[in-house]
Amino acid sequence: MPSVKDVAKLANVSVGTVSKVLNNDPTVKQKNREKVLKTIKQLNYVPNIYAKSLSSRKTKMISIVSSTLGDEFHERLVSSIDQILSENGYDSIFFSLLSRERLKRFSNPSHFLYQTDGLIVSSLSLTKMFENKTLPTSKPYILVDTRDALNDCAFIDNYYGGKLVGQNIKLYENSKVYILGGYEPDEAFSSGVFSERIIGFIDELVNNRGFNRKNIVIMKVGLSLKESYEFGKKFTPNQRHKFSVFALSDIIAFGFIEGMKTLGIKPPDNYSIIGYDDLSYSENIELSTVRQPIEELGKVSAELLLKKINNKFEDKIHKSLIPEFIERNTN
Repeated sequence: MPSVKDVAKLANVSVGTVSKVLNNDPTVKQKNREKVLKTIKQLNYVPNIYAKSLSSRKTKMISIVSSTLGDEFHERLVSSIDQILSENGYDSIFFSLLSRERLKRFSNPSHFLYQTDGLIVSSLSLTKMFENKTLPTSKPYILVDTRDALNDCAFIDNYYGGKLVGQNIKLYENSKVYILGGYEPDEAFSSGVFSERIIGFIDELVNNRGFNRKNIVIMKVGLSLKESYEFGKKFTPNQRHKFSVFALSDIIAFGFIEGMKTLGIKPPDNYSIIGYDDLSYSENIELSTVRQPIEELGKVSAELLLKKINNKFEDKIHKSLIPEFIERNTN
């Protein structure tokens, strides 16, 4: 297997010149650059990335830590993050923080996740996870899908998203409004997005539309299609009037709608319902919802982290993206 010395010898340049060409150093003369590239191709030379990482003190790896796996939101988010990393020559390590035991290991500054060039932490709140409210590392990191005053973060404005639902949801005289969702099995792994949506929604209804706060009912339901389906099958509002529902996720909205259908109750004839996320199936079921710019969030987060790694971003990062309301046929 040819070495960098073999390339330098055949190209009749120094080893330092070959190294500069491999690292796209703009100070290399064009004539020497062409000779080196031609020789690399001739010898079929492949740089040793491990040796390169030792000399540059960079691993070209990024750790991605998430609160969950397998759901569409995070699959799309991580995919968009990984695309930007790949385009910039980085690979990623994915670590799902599913238990207190994993959190304990993640709290150790020697954990392997802290040996990469930086970290992206998705849908988790450091203020709830760590006593000092920061990661135990000096490596660059950014929180994604979490609003955090102390740490660099990129997030979608869920408070504004809640207000959008409050502005658009149909209200009925002498009727109640139900908020479905928000159940967190362990608050340590909660990002706070559901609370922000609820607060924005209630603020809009009460302060701008004059709706009675006593007629807003929060029903704690887990982020599960099965659980929301079972909830819908048993849901019997104590009224003859049409009612309104804000489901904190399209997953919950879909399950609830299907469960209610077993009772012969369907939107928009019997009630209005708005979801949140705009997932791949939301248009097919004609669900009115709030669209989150998921791919843009992943792209922006990865780009900001890479700038931090390359010392091109020194100011505190608080990047907010704006969701939009999508009207369909359930409201």
